[in-house]
Amino acid sequence: MNSAHPTAAQGKATAMSTAMSTPMTSQDKAIVLSGLSFAWPQGVPCVVIDDFSLATGARLFIHGPSGCGKSSLLGLLTGVLQPQQGQIHILGKPLHSMTPKQRDTFRGEQLGYLFQQFNLLPYLSAFDNVSLPARMFASRHARATQGGSSLRQAILNLCSHLDLSPATLQQHAHQLSVGQQQRVAAARALLGAPPLLIADEPTSALDADTQARFMELLLSAASAHGTTVVMVSHDQRLASHFDVVLSLPDINRAQTPRHDETADHTATRFSPAAPVCAHQTERAGT
Repeated sequence: MNSAHPTAAQGKATAMSTAMSTPMTSQDKAIVLSGLSFAWPQGVPCVVIDDFSLATGARLFIHGPSGCGKSSLLGLLTGVLQPQQGQIHILGKPLHSMTPKQRDTFRGEQLGYLFQQFNLLPYLSAFDNVSLPARMFASRHARATQGGSSLRQAILNLCSHLDLSPATLQQHAHQLSVGQQQRVAAARALLGAPPLLIADEPTSALDADTQARFMELLLSAASAHGTTVVMVSHDQRLASHFDVVLSLPDINRAQTPRHDETADHTATRFSPAAPVCAHQTERAGT
């Protein structure tokens, strides 16, 4: 099976990577894709991946032109979309064979998702936005409070690593700057130490200086909990922050015109109220 393995930050890694002294077992892999094929209704396949795997704890940066299947791939990795063929194992679990309810529960308990548009609830405080995963899933609450701290203290500790003060957390989401909103969204995604964090163009609204600082804070917080990170972005300047850099067209065999993924199809995404339930729809983007 082809695997993506950590390389030098500036290097490029594809699914053809094979350099590793000791073969990984399935328990060492955060993501395993095999024989994967996905197409939108009445469309030709836009994601066709024969074999791909990613080691647990890796930092993967995925880039590629619009229409190459990035948004569709994220939907598949999170269980929001289901492939017509193939298998998707996430954290050792067969996502492809789960029921919709099982996928929603797995997503909420095991995945953190960082949205391009943040998806904060404007009528809640920043603190309450961050707390949502722990309030909705007992396992996230248990991991957040592991060691005996209260949920409040766990949130304050996490947010301090993201340069969010207690005073900032008391403000409503709509009162925050763009940079503050992004860090609140990151804290929500990381609360309860999800084993896998997926980020969809999370820095597109930030200027260069804020972007660099945000990446440092995000990856530092993820590393502290051993979280595997998968990020999609058009901005290849971000690649230097990652162990593994992957051009999606290198592994996606689909020969799909760009408009097939973006023109007339609707991708089911998570509700902004919870990064767990697939009840909101929005236009499929990249």
